[in-house]
Amino acid sequence: MTDHARGIVLQQLRYGDSSLIVKLYSEQHGLLTFMVKGAFGRKSRFRPALFQPLSMLEFVASVQPNKDFQYFTEVTVETPYHSIPLDVHKSTMALFLAELLSKTLVEQGPNPMLFGFLHSSLQWLDLQREHFADFHLFFMLELSRFLGFYPRLQAEAGWQVFDLLDGSFRVQPAGLSYYLEFDEAQQFRQLALTKLENLAGLKHTLSQRRRMLDIIILYYQLHLPIFKGLQSHEVLRTVLG
Repeated sequence: MTDHARGIVLQQLRYGDSSLIVKLYSEQHGLLTFMVKGAFGRKSRFRPALFQPLSMLEFVASVQPNKDFQYFTEVTVETPYHSIPLDVHKSTMALFLAELLSKTLVEQGPNPMLFGFLHSSLQWLDLQREHFADFHLFFMLELSRFLGFYPRLQAEAGWQVFDLLDGSFRVQPAGLSYYLEFDEAQQFRQLALTKLENLAGLKHTLSQRRRMLDIIILYYQLHLPIFKGLQSHEVLRTVLG
């Protein structure tokens, strides 16, 4: 059966001399891997530029879930980006988020709400002219909802710390191996409570933003055994600095 579907590119890998492997998260089927034969050839219908990280595509394919690779019949850009490819801060952030998604959405089935979150938040980043420096932090926390370890924001009365392993705000750090002291716990909670349209109100300093990124990466590592960290982490820290 031929499907008309939408997808967001997570990763592209060169295969052999002229072909390309493309991993994307699709609205209808979840995670899919495509083989694009001859992508680097002069007569290719599907040029590698179509498959930049986080590109939003519309495609036609006969999806066979039991196959390692799928094959496109048609591919077009569904929603073109206007600023992400041209803004070094946004493009670096996009590479970081694409790596994050490729390392966390492993064997992920279809989830229209997750696809909707990815699609709408990336559009927001593309259209936003300013006040997007904390977007990657917001994105990572929101993604944790779909991965099953979003922090519990209902706090104990008189809470003092955030327990990174339990994902909750607690009164005492006694016996805890991984936790945030009160000031950082407050910043973490404020971020979790902030809506996308209100990111400008966070007023993080550069050092606070870098520290919060380290904290959220650790939070992911504690809750996802498959997650070993990100290669683009330090590049993002440098560019946003």
